[in-house]
Amino acid sequence: MEGDMTRAEKIISTLGYAGLIPFIAACALLYSGAETLANQIFLSYSAIILSFLGGTHWGRLIASDVSLKVSVGLLALLASNVFALLGWSALLLSQYGSVYPFVILTTGFVMLFMVEVVAMPTIVSTVHRRYTAFRAFLTITVLILHGVFILLSA
Repeated sequence: MEGDMTRAEKIISTLGYAGLIPFIAACALLYSGAETLANQIFLSYSAIILSFLGGTHWGRLIASDVSLKVSVGLLALLASNVFALLGWSALLLSQYGSVYPFVILTTGFVMLFMVEVVAMPTIVSTVHRRYTAFRAFLTITVLILHGVFILLSA
């Protein structure tokens, strides 16, 4: 199936996979004993990605006239701002330890997954089916990496 991907789809896939590298690198750093640096990298990058993905939802929803006329569209629009606020609050709380930020960020990514899988396909029909599956894969991978990081921290 990869043979029929357009150039844009290949770039999107490459960037999506590359976006996992900081999560994996932070897990490797934690495993090697660099706990402070690993926490800083993982928490800050996780917060940034959560905010970024919320922003992409905002853009898709604003571009779709029909989305704002549907109650689930308004809910998804509000959720897109919640993702940024969750990321920001996790960064603020990181000075008090990493437990609360990880709970907040993991919850944010679970909510993101729900919006991507449940709400977005019913609102924005222009999203390619392959992209939706790819986003689901990336989000699940990020959630697994959150779990790995937490287990390595224990």
